[in-house]
Amino acid sequence: MKKTIIISLLAIISIGCVAQKNNVRKAENLALSETPDYAGARAAIKEALANDETKDQAKTWYVAGLIGYQQNETEYYKLQLGKGGQDYVLRGTAVLESYNYWLRADEIAMTPVYDKKGKAKYDTGTRKKIAEKMVVYYERQELINYAYDLCDKKEYAKAYEAFKAYTSIPDLPMMQDKNLQARMPKDTIYEAYLFNTGWAAYNAQMYNEAIETFRSMMDKNIRPVVSAQFIYQSYINLNDSTAANNLLDDCIKRFPNEAWFMQNRINNLVNEGKMDQALVYLDQALANDEQIQYLQLKASIFDMQKRYEDAIAVYDHALQLDPDNADLWYNYGVIYVEIGNDLNDKASYLGAKEYKLARMEIEENFKKALPYFEKAYQLQPDNFTYKRQLRSLYYRLGMTDKYNELSD
Repeated sequence: MKKTIIISLLAIISIGCVAQKNNVRKAENLALSETPDYAGARAAIKEALANDETKDQAKTWYVAGLIGYQQNETEYYKLQLGKGGQDYVLRGTAVLESYNYWLRADEIAMTPVYDKKGKAKYDTGTRKKIAEKMVVYYERQELINYAYDLCDKKEYAKAYEAFKAYTSIPDLPMMQDKNLQARMPKDTIYEAYLFNTGWAAYNAQMYNEAIETFRSMMDKNIRPVVSAQFIYQSYINLNDSTAANNLLDDCIKRFPNEAWFMQNRINNLVNEGKMDQALVYLDQALANDEQIQYLQLKASIFDMQKRYEDAIAVYDHALQLDPDNADLWYNYGVIYVEIGNDLNDKASYLGAKEYKLARMEIEENFKKALPYFEKAYQLQPDNFTYKRQLRSLYYRLGMTDKYNELSD
């Protein structure tokens, strides 16, 4: 009796296993038939992918990917014959579906199975079939068309997935045959697609994925400067200021002629109130390139620290380099106004005699500021800020005619 039960159970298990293998065969036949039934094929393979008897077989996952491949083939030949095939979503999702299934199929195929003698065996036949179809995907670029269509719809997360799948094909273990590699050159077009992968991730606010993509580009020296800029902004969006500043420090060394990194590093230090550190970076930047904006920033820091004489020395040097820069003339004049305002704040605590002397010194500084404001206004007469400050200075100095003239 017990023997009969055991035999019955084995029979049931055997029947179930055969049924699932039949589902794999059925799915394959439905996909490859002259009038394919892709919905039916997917329903059949879904059962086989979930069943313990077939879910760990490379054949099952290969057929699962074959369904999308055949559907894309059908649409592709429609396009060649001018009978349709323009549905990028249908074709792209079919390709992406098979791509993901085939990654799992190859993983199982390359998992060693040991015979009685302990010798490892691999399913190289399945790997070869998948690789031959993957290279077709790479050449036809259906995933790229799909990704661009998704970008147009602002579906950036899906676009990232499509771009990433496409750009990863040449690096897959199954694709390392030299003949296959020859058909997948990593040229400037490939590099553009790799950039778009990171760009799509960034726009999808998938900042960690964007960092990973752009990091790989920097490692390969592909558009390293713009890649670093995207990485930096991704760190900022993740509120990781430490990583952002560390990146800037690395890039300052790696790209000494790219002012963008130095400028952001200095701005960060200024915003953090670390003025002395900012000055160290500024001196480093100026030693490499005496940019006017660096000089202006250095003078502004001296101004904030009330190191007015140092600021004046910087403006004197900057004007020698760029004498027609209206901002330099205006900001130079502001230094004297601030000196006068500081003296005015202190004067209220002085006695009558000292106060009178202080007032003379205050007015003297306002007079020193006047020619700088006038020069700035002369260079840019449409600048409202220059005009307003110059008029205010005329008023404070009692220059009524000039004040009225400017007011008119």
